[in-house]
Amino acid sequence: MSVIDSSNVSISDSDKVPLNDNDMDHNSEYVQPSNRHSAKIIVKLNINDSVVSENKCDNLSVDDNEVEIGAIIQIKRPSPIILKRTEQFIQDLKKINDEWGPVESKLGGPHIKLFTQSDEASHSLTKVLRTNYMAYFIIRSRSEHPIKVVMRGLPRNLNIDVLKKAIVEEYELVVNKVVQLT
Repeated sequence: MSVIDSSNVSISDSDKVPLNDNDMDHNSEYVQPSNRHSAKIIVKLNINDSVVSENKCDNLSVDDNEVEIGAIIQIKRPSPIILKRTEQFIQDLKKINDEWGPVESKLGGPHIKLFTQSDEASHSLTKVLRTNYMAYFIIRSRSEHPIKVVMRGLPRNLNIDVLKKAIVEEYELVVNKVVQLT
């Protein structure tokens, strides 16, 4: 058994043999990767530093009567009403503006998106569209979609009414429909 120390080994750049997965024998040399390929961990810790616990904004006073100029509160607008684009869509938009009032619209492909400011305005606009026999649809938001659950591993002879009653009583969930797939 031989001992290798720095006195009897010299490694130069031309003698470096990189270590890879295919060359994993014990006779190969291990060479430290260059600094460019290694992660640098720098931790600067000064024991004399302390945590500053003062609030720099304490000196600012806020008057309740003041209105903050930079603060804009975003109001969630209802989903757009999507009107099917026909050959006379310009006349349809004029009819909507005359009967209902001005509406923000955006043309996109075969459809026109109609935006309203509130849910009540959206309901009244859909009523106008329905009375004028205009083709439209509304995409509901994900929060309004029902949650669908699939339960596997239940016995085939389980009564679905018993399952529905157990879900309602134990978990206090609103169950719209229970279906047993075969």
